[in-house]
Amino acid sequence: MLALFRNNQFTTAITLALYVGLTHLAALLGKIDTSTLGIPEGGVLYRAWFDWAAAYPRWSALAAAMLVFLQALSVNVLADEFRLMGERNWFPGLFYALVAACLPDFLFLSPPLVAATFLPVILRRVFRAYNQPKATALVFDAAFWTAVAALFYPPAIFLLIAVFFSLNIMRSYTFREQMVSLTGVVVAFFLAWLWYFWGDRGWLFWRVQLGGLFHFYDFDTTFDQKTWIQLILPGLLAVVALLSYGAYMYRRLIQAQKCISALYWFWWVAGLTAMLQYQPLAAHFVLMAVPLGLFMSFSITSIQNRSLAGLLHWLMLGLVLCVQFYDELTEVLHAL
Repeated sequence: MLALFRNNQFTTAITLALYVGLTHLAALLGKIDTSTLGIPEGGVLYRAWFDWAAAYPRWSALAAAMLVFLQALSVNVLADEFRLMGERNWFPGLFYALVAACLPDFLFLSPPLVAATFLPVILRRVFRAYNQPKATALVFDAAFWTAVAALFYPPAIFLLIAVFFSLNIMRSYTFREQMVSLTGVVVAFFLAWLWYFWGDRGWLFWRVQLGGLFHFYDFDTTFDQKTWIQLILPGLLAVVALLSYGAYMYRRLIQAQKCISALYWFWWVAGLTAMLQYQPLAAHFVLMAVPLGLFMSFSITSIQNRSLAGLLHWLMLGLVLCVQFYDELTEVLHAL
């Protein structure tokens, strides 16, 4: 299957759309028990535009699949624009789609999934700031779009930490530009607050956006077999990404190395964001999918033996589908 994505032809987007459909098949067919899933609290824009999703699982699954496809295209364009891959291909979009479907909670519309749409936009602004003598507009945009992401998923505001350190990596991030970043956040929040204030709900805006930002997981140490199986692939991918930092940096241009360092910052902060929640919901971790999808595309591309790379991809895809169809597979095994 990987051979279908080892090119830079635009028509491969159709194959990518079919792949996204395959990785979301269980949700689209209604094979996932949504009563066992949890949806994190959304921000003011999510509540205004997507609050219907929880009541309509099929439509939520379809909207999530379409959104992941658009996100995969955006991730692939990002990798091509900044030459993050050794060769131009569709692996970044492919593996983003795979990572964004590795847990059943990721397959339905949720505030973190909508917020993840803005990550490639933010990363593009950060990457373009590399060695730019004047980057005021880029700095403003990066902070502005981070704040917009937070209006869909309030904890996404912590990604400003990643923006700050990433801009420091890409260039000299002056105090004046830091103030410009703050202005970008203020502008986004002010416009949204003004909308609520106009409807005499200004107090509700601050309660929704800031009311639940600082919590910690109440870990439950009792995991059933299904939970352990679901954790296998995300855990393995995280370990590979952690151990491969040196390999990703090897023989790359300085700009590409700085971009990869920035990706790690976004990955770590997205993980921290997920931990600062009062409910241990898997959907929180979907914010980590953009950098992790890129890391996996780096890892698979570096494998010289294409048959081995293809086999690893099939194993990952098979595990994703097994997790999604776990209940059906269990019934079949019991029947045998």
